[in-house]
Amino acid sequence: MLFRSEDVEVGTMVRPADSARAGTKMVELRAVEALFPFYGSLTLADGRPYSHVLLQGHGALVRPELLAQLDLRVRDRILIGSQSFEIRGVIASEPGRSMGVFTLGPRVFIDRADLASTGLITFGTRADYEMLLKVPDAALQSLTTDLTAVFANQFVTLRSYTQSQDRMSQNLTRAENYLSLVGLVVLILGGIGVSSVTRVFVQQKVKSIAILKCLGAASGQVLAVYVTQVVVLGLAGSLLGVALAGVMVAAIPGMVGDLAQLLQVDYGLTAAAVLQGLAIGLLVSLLFAIVPLLDVRHVKPSLLLRHDVPPSLSIDWLKWGVTGTVAGLLVAVAAWQAGSVRVGLILSGGFVAVACVLHLAGAALVLAVQPLRYARSFALRQAVLHIARPGNQTRVILLAVGLGTFFILGVRALETNLVRDFTFQLGDDAPDIFLLDVQQDQRERVTRLIDDGNGALAGPVMLP
Repeated sequence: MLFRSEDVEVGTMVRPADSARAGTKMVELRAVEALFPFYGSLTLADGRPYSHVLLQGHGALVRPELLAQLDLRVRDRILIGSQSFEIRGVIASEPGRSMGVFTLGPRVFIDRADLASTGLITFGTRADYEMLLKVPDAALQSLTTDLTAVFANQFVTLRSYTQSQDRMSQNLTRAENYLSLVGLVVLILGGIGVSSVTRVFVQQKVKSIAILKCLGAASGQVLAVYVTQVVVLGLAGSLLGVALAGVMVAAIPGMVGDLAQLLQVDYGLTAAAVLQGLAIGLLVSLLFAIVPLLDVRHVKPSLLLRHDVPPSLSIDWLKWGVTGTVAGLLVAVAAWQAGSVRVGLILSGGFVAVACVLHLAGAALVLAVQPLRYARSFALRQAVLHIARPGNQTRVILLAVGLGTFFILGVRALETNLVRDFTFQLGDDAPDIFLLDVQQDQRERVTRLIDDGNGALAGPVMLP
């Protein structure tokens, strides 16, 4: 069953109906029908349930700031257009109202049937007409998709109660994706560091591993010991990150004020965010460390007596299989962080391509400096020989630095685009600040205040 309701929003001025009271105030007027609202609830400051009866017969519901600014109380009357309305309640919260939306003034609700009597809807009036529909939840998604396609090239904004498609929600979503990208970049770079450190660690522990194997320890047991160490260190690092996040959240009120009071929402570390941070930190540490740790299997007890044991030329199918599994899991982590399998695959594919290019560039750079090993300078010869010696981490370091630079440039470009998207596209002659609803008796004082604070003006002050 389809339920339908229409409302109209228009900016206008209101003033007390009592001629003895002075002052006017710009407001956002919303005229609604009896079925409003379909979703959520309109709550009143005194705790009474909302009913359309409160608006019938030229009744009005207003925001508390309007009462304070015009020195009014409930049961007083205000003039909207040419019609007098009785204030019958104070609005505490309005369903579907987006946070951070620029408003011309306090909200005022009246009956849709009383709008015509105000004389506001005439030729040249700027008003927003809304059609509210209530449909079964099973048909909501398909109907939203179909209507979005129909009105794609028209001046029609469409949103459902399950999603907010206004500019603020889109910008917040982009900002969230931006921060997720930054976090993923940090994780990848940290994972490369974990892999490099683990490889060096295994090389330094060759004799210890050989001793353990001489004492009867199997490769699986030695591998389990080092994997446990990685898990403990990864968990400790993740817990440290969560603790730092908690400290930063606790410090927010001291830097920008109490957001809970300002935005009327609770903020802090949620259990889901903490668990996700711990899981991703631990998983990335383990995945990047497990492949280098597999070299433990190739350490022989005979290495205690000789150091020239030739490396095995056979293909290590287990290592390649684990590498493939790790790659698949890293793609899953990227998709989890990005919130999209497609984005995760694109990001992972781009990462592999860039890593291959950087690895080849690093190998070419190492090869290009080899003629310098015949240089007269002893320090230069030793430096070049050190770069090319077996087991050196030069290529890995070049890969990490190159990826870091690439990601920093990419994140910086994304940040620039986000900032440009958040910023209004205004001309050079556009004002820096808007002053709304300045009363006639306040004009001279406001102008003087601006002059005192801004010095000599480059142009005129435009006040209503």
